[in-house]
Amino acid sequence: MQGGSVPMASPKPPVLPESNERPAPPGASNEIDLVAVSLLMWAHRYWLLVAVLIATAAAAYVAFTTPPTYRADVVSTQVKEQGMGGGGAALASQLSSLVNISGLAGFAGDRSERDAEAVLESRRLVQEFISRNDILAQLSPDPKKRPTLWRAVQRFQKGVLSIREDPRRGVTTLSVEWTDPATAARWANGLVALANELIRTHALEEAQRNIAYLNAQSEHTTEVDLRRVIFNLIQNETKTVMLANGRPEYAFRIVDPAVPPEIRSGPHRTLILSTGLAAGLFVGAMLVLAWDWLRRQRARLRRDV
Repeated sequence: MQGGSVPMASPKPPVLPESNERPAPPGASNEIDLVAVSLLMWAHRYWLLVAVLIATAAAAYVAFTTPPTYRADVVSTQVKEQGMGGGGAALASQLSSLVNISGLAGFAGDRSERDAEAVLESRRLVQEFISRNDILAQLSPDPKKRPTLWRAVQRFQKGVLSIREDPRRGVTTLSVEWTDPATAARWANGLVALANELIRTHALEEAQRNIAYLNAQSEHTTEVDLRRVIFNLIQNETKTVMLANGRPEYAFRIVDPAVPPEIRSGPHRTLILSTGLAAGLFVGAMLVLAWDWLRRQRARLRRDV
């Protein structure tokens, strides 16, 4: 036709019939069918059995080849009537405005107790104990693998020594766990004795310095009341020297010393075997599920091709 072509109407898209199927609720494909999983595990029960046997055998090897350990406990209480005491602190506070000796008030009973707790948990105590008793050889019998003193202290504090405090009862329990019961008891008693020695030596040296300082102050003081207070302070420091020289249990009084235990504290073989059994079941189940997932993925790829 001349004069222009008539555009043809585009065909309408066919109308699809409405489907009666409802869309699946979100998350329905992620639900776990426990029955299907149970049947899958039963179908591969032999693989599960192999995994359980391997894990349990490894746990049994660890449980029965690890050397048994024994824990020795020392129960002690803190000695409160040490140092200058509350009276000495009060006398020192009276002089703080007159003479620069207010630092003596810091050696009252409360601070001495805090210092004693800190010494018992300190790295210095463990390091001194290892050095004096030559424990490096016992911590690592192989000379080629023998740790440095710093690492030996770390290993001793984390794996051998433990300290538990009961503020309500005022009791401190020091525990040493080692493969030999007699050695564990000897180390536990020795640590408390060494803590008493270090604290006693420090208190003795400090009291002697305080006495020398107070004597020097008394020589330059003419006021009668001030000299009387200084002599009272010297008397308190002399008492500290007397206690430090005559009382071995200066900071910690041992209530129940450590004795060689007859029952081992580790390893916990029942717990290790139970853990191995549970680990075997878990690892075996994960392997079966992973294998089934891979099998499904391969089947889906073959269908798509």
